[in-house]
Amino acid sequence: MSRWWGAIGLAGMLLAGCGGSAAVVSPPEAVEDVAFAAVATAEPEREPTPAAPTLTPTRTPTSREAPLQPSISAVPPMLREGRPVPAVDASAVIVMDEASGAVLWEQNADARLAPASLTKIATAVVALQKGDFAKVVEVDVDSKAMPGSTVMGLVPGDRFSLQDLLYGVMLPSGNDAALAVGRAVSGTDGGFVWEMNTLVAKLGLRDTHFANPHGLGNTNHYTSAYDLAALARYAMSVEGFAPLSTTRSWTASGSRDIRMSNLNTFLGSYPGADGMKVGYTRRAGHTLVASATRNGHRVYVVLLNAPQSKADAAKLLDWAFSSHVWPPP
Repeated sequence: MSRWWGAIGLAGMLLAGCGGSAAVVSPPEAVEDVAFAAVATAEPEREPTPAAPTLTPTRTPTSREAPLQPSISAVPPMLREGRPVPAVDASAVIVMDEASGAVLWEQNADARLAPASLTKIATAVVALQKGDFAKVVEVDVDSKAMPGSTVMGLVPGDRFSLQDLLYGVMLPSGNDAALAVGRAVSGTDGGFVWEMNTLVAKLGLRDTHFANPHGLGNTNHYTSAYDLAALARYAMSVEGFAPLSTTRSWTASGSRDIRMSNLNTFLGSYPGADGMKVGYTRRAGHTLVASATRNGHRVYVVLLNAPQSKADAAKLLDWAFSSHVWPPP
């Protein structure tokens, strides 16, 4: 079965499923990078005319068979000939259409690589599906014991809702918040990681294995660009996830207030950007899952070990929107 059919099966699941302390950020190990090269200005989407170049079907690369079965038929966009893919610098890249799950372009997309904090997409999805958003959690994690790490700024005895903790996971990329969320949902770190791996197994993502909920170094913690794109596509269908992906700032109001800002500065830099997560460790390099919507069409870009991840994501999204024609609804 092709990757195309695996994506269609996932689409079926999508339709069925779905004035206080500031966050502490300490360099250099495992810190999300907020500095990036200026992104290119978005090129307006060009509608086809009678004299438009010939359209060709979207390429559907071969892939391992996924256990999910197709349940809907979504037509992928057509590629306009003569639109070269921009050069990018990354160990693995993929561009995916949301509606169809079609791969618009990929490079080394099945390679098993370290995701860094892109892991937290799965952390948030599991918590949203298994946890109680309003539950008040008494924290036993000490962010002060996590030097050189992006944190929400939790200390033992803090009390916050699971909702606040999830914003702490996704916005400042809090490794302390990820641990607190996992323990609140499953009781133990290991139990929550089991839930994360159960999720990816159900989604048919065969190049992913998690060892923790935050993404810090572990040789048995890996994923692929393709799996991350499919996971991101699924995540956007889960109730409550989209706000976690798009919110620029949040104040957690529990036993005290913690003001947080989203490290994903791509959100404010690219027209139509609506997600999703940035990451960095020395082992993983810069990682990014970016999504943007234009004229009702959402496209995902995943880059792993990409020194200019945000600038490259902008170039690939510009290419995707200007080089493809979507069928009418």
